[in-house]
Amino acid sequence: MTYDLFIIGGGINGCGIARDAVGRGYSVALAEMNDFASATSSQSTKLFHGGLRYLEYFEFRLVREALVERENLLTAMPHISWPMRFVLPMHGSMRFDGTTPTSKLLSTVMPWMKGRRPNWLIRLGLFMYDHLGGRKILSGTSKLDLTKDPAGAPLDPKFKVAYEYSDCWVEDARLVLLNARDAADRGAHVMPRTKVLSATFADELWTIETEKNGEKSTHQARMLVNAGGPWVEDIIRQTIRINTQEGVRLVRGSHIVTKKLFDHDKCYFFQGTDGRIIFAIPYEQDFTLIGTTDQEHEDADIKPVCTEAEADYLRAFASKYFNKPIEKDAIVWTYSGVRPLYDDGAKSATAATREYVLTV
Repeated sequence: MTYDLFIIGGGINGCGIARDAVGRGYSVALAEMNDFASATSSQSTKLFHGGLRYLEYFEFRLVREALVERENLLTAMPHISWPMRFVLPMHGSMRFDGTTPTSKLLSTVMPWMKGRRPNWLIRLGLFMYDHLGGRKILSGTSKLDLTKDPAGAPLDPKFKVAYEYSDCWVEDARLVLLNARDAADRGAHVMPRTKVLSATFADELWTIETEKNGEKSTHQARMLVNAGGPWVEDIIRQTIRINTQEGVRLVRGSHIVTKKLFDHDKCYFFQGTDGRIIFAIPYEQDFTLIGTTDQEHEDADIKPVCTEAEADYLRAFASKYFNKPIEKDAIVWTYSGVRPLYDDGAKSATAATREYVLTV
């Protein structure tokens, strides 16, 4: 059989493409070398959101599209996703790294604002976040008095006010599996634990050789999609053997799971002096999930792990906000995932674009 589309990779991108394509009437095959969602797609912060911090990089289209999709996903899968409220504490003494486009612009126009992210700027960003995507389901931004609201109880008393906005939680691995299952139910040939050995293009067709349990198979397809996640560049250079100047930047995001740090069901959005942000999220009833980092990761074949330095960084970062420091023995588990980002030449992993880049 000659497929219309052959997809390499069984993460959320590969399985989502398979489901969408087969639903449009295309014949589809998908090969995943391990199990579905075995890499990045199960090692996330478990959120789907518009990317509030990307507004500071003027990524308005990216944020708008993500916000629109957030509403679509929340409507389509309420059994594995739900709204959450995020508390963003504010304090006049807070200072931030000035390397983002917004920070540079602000320090040029208002030099006295250098290193600051003033309240009015945060409120403007949240106003845009509320309205860019045509929000219909989720509640908008509100202001909290942390001296009275339960969200202020676990925080350092110096934090008196905060903004509260909406985003969403998702069971990330289940989202992948549901897409794979639905694609298969609609007729896609879905092949887990099947490694693509090679792919060659001749006479308007791709010939793809795969291996599963030591047995090799050959498939043909009119189109080939590389959704290999962290291995996307390896597939381009070693499996498909295409010469290209484009590259992928592997960025490791690590998380720590601690003993429960607060009793309410809201999340926290913390801003750091290094320009980064982290979340502190209620997790599995008895724990708190804190993440994430942005660290360069050299090789997709090296299993990502949360290093001691990253765990210490996350503990110290969050401890600047909570009224009690997070001790090392509070950590019960850590995990890491690798984001395959398009290499746009950004100076830091944090500044690297989160845009999708499609090369045909």
